This record gives sequence, structure tokens and C-alpha cells, in this order.
Amino acid sequence: MAQGSTPAALSPWNVVALDTFQTPEHTQASQWRRSWRAATTWMIGKEASERQAKRESELRALPEVTLAHVAPPIDWTPAASGLEQALKAYREAPVVLFISPPHGGHNAVVSHWAAQQEVHCLAVPTLKELVDGSLSWVENAAQAKRWAIPALERHFLRHTNGLQGVRELLERALGGRLGQSVIGCDSWTYAYLQHAVGLEGVPVLTLQGLEGEQLAHYFSQAAGGCPTVYSTRTGKSILTSDSDQKVVYKELQRLAAHCRGHLGIAWHYWRERLREPAEENSTNDAEETRSGAQELWLLDALADAELPADTGDLATLLLHTLLIHGGLEDQALEHVLPFSAHETLNARFALARRNILSCKQGRWQVAPMSYASVRQLLESRNYLVDPL
Repeated sequence: MAQGSTPAALSPWNVVALDTFQTPEHTQASQWRRSWRAATTWMIGKEASERQAKRESELRALPEVTLAHVAPPIDWTPAASGLEQALKAYREAPVVLFISPPHGGHNAVVSHWAAQQEVHCLAVPTLKELVDGSLSWVENAAQAKRWAIPALERHFLRHTNGLQGVRELLERALGGRLGQSVIGCDSWTYAYLQHAVGLEGVPVLTLQGLEGEQLAHYFSQAAGGCPTVYSTRTGKSILTSDSDQKVVYKELQRLAAHCRGHLGIAWHYWRERLREPAEENSTNDAEETRSGAQELWLLDALADAELPADTGDLATLLLHTLLIHGGLEDQALEHVLPFSAHETLNARFALARRNILSCKQGRWQVAPMSYASVRQLLESRNYLVDPL
């Protein structure tokens, strides 16, 4: 196969209707294993470490220049082209939503789509405008026949006034008074607004969940070839130039299941867990020597930041609030949580210290490496969860 070509079955850019989204094979088994591991880590941690085929102490993180080559940032442009193709079935719809989970790319996809189609994107309202219930940003949509919002989660607050703008926008749009629009939206925001505002009848699109073989193909193509990557857990190849060895995809199937098939989250695992031998002149084994490829290792992809079972109500509600808003600045937290500023910030500090939260452009959000365990915790406590 020519470099850069992607068979349709392996493409990660398959845009589908939400009701046809499927998580990868073994996703439920992965969730069960994660629950069991979290409950028994204190008992089996040392034994599991001793069974590793390659110890982390023998490896080192990749230099940034190497990471930029073997795990470059995701280019979401092909997904924007996939979105345009999918939209052809909804030409009469006044509003179409494109959703993804946290770190899933909906913002970038809709931004790329809008640029390709020369469609105007609405400006994001300020925190003050949201708290005051201002509708000035909604009026901007009335000026264009076609418009877009890359990240709807930036346009509301779970607050008395904070829903007025998005409610007015959707009522006008669905009533046919604002032309046609494509709106990118975090999957947790979508789940919340479904209940708080109502989105019945709105077409919803998303990227189809990926299987392990698709992840293998994507990571290989993104690196400009097929680097040889081994699992520290088993010592076996995860990626190899020998395309006949289907067994190499087993470890990436575990990763796909763990990430529920979401490329954005899987990419973070891949980038954060890739390692090289600590000794520059070290060699791995006969297989690596024959291949002539750079020797890379992937730390156990499922060893993410686990939340303890006794995580308190304040921390749990904070995590849920950050998810349904797609992240928030510290100054916004006091408007959406029923706790004092001191209590809220203490909880946020504690979660950030444990790497459960990360900060991007001033907004605190659930970190990619802890997302799976946070989602599972919220689901186990009967919180509203996203459909992806």
C-alpha cells in the first residue's frame, strides 16, 4: 500500500449518526478490568510490576523532537471533509450537531469545516455575558444565512442566567429564524443540554469508534511509516512492519477499548506512554535487530490515574461540572457549584495535584489520562454521563 493511503475500513474519519456509534470490541471487559484493578491495586501492585516484560526504570521519555515525529499532533482536517460528506443527508435541517468526548476534536473539526466552507463562526461570549444572561452574542447569528459554533460548551453556564443565551439561540435556530448552522459540542454538554434545554429532532453526528487495527494504522501513518513498538507488559510487538502479524494489534485493541474508540484520548495515551531504552546503545532482541527499526516501548496503556472509591461528593460534583462545561476557569466555578470558593478551590487543587485535572488556556478540565476512570466513577454513582 502506498504511504499515506488509507483503506476505507481503516480510516479514523468515518462520520456517522450518533445512534450508529459503536464502542470497540471488549470495551465492557476493559471497564470491568479497570474496576477490579482499582479495587485490588494495593494487593497486586508489586506482583504486577514484577511480571512486566520491561521495567520502566530501564526506559526514558522520548525527546520532544522525537515525539514530534513519531506522535505528531492530530490533524483533524480529514474529519472536516468527512463531516461535509455526512451533512449532505441533512441539507434541510436548520441545525446539525457534531459531538465528541473531551479531547475528541469537535472544536477543531467544526472550525476546519467552517473555514473550508467559508462559514462564519459566532464569537464566544464572555463570562460576564453568560452570568448576566446577555443575548448580544445570539444576535450575531441573525446576520448570516449559514453560521457555525465550534464549541457550544463555551456558550453556556449551569446557572440561572447562564442558559438563557443557548436556549434562545436553539429556539430561534430550530424555528428557522437563523438560517442553517453546524454546531460542535462536547458530548457531556450535549447530554446535559438534552435535559436542560431539549434537543429533540436535532441531527447529531460523531466520529465512529475505532478498533485496535485502525489505531495501529493511524499511528503508523502519522509517524510516516511503521516504527517498531513493544509492550512493556508482554514484550510483544504492538506495531511492526510485518502487516501479516494480526497479533500485533491485540495490545492496541486493549487501548481502543479503554478509550472507548476515541482517537483524541488514545493519542494522548500513545504520546504520554511511548518510551525508548535508557541506554543509547542498548539493543532489544533478535527481532528488533533484524528489523533495523528504532526500538520504542509503550508503558502499560491502562495504568492511568485512578480515582479512589471513597472520592468525596464535592470532588465528584466538581468533576461532573467540569465535564458538562468542557472545562472552566477558576472564576467561573463559584457560579456553578453550591460550595464556597474556598471549598471549591481546595478540591480543585487536590485533583490537580493528583493529575486528575489539567489546565489548558486557563481552563481546568479532566485530564486525558484520567478520563476513563472519571467517567466510570460518575456512571457508577448514577450521574448523567455522555452517550459516547
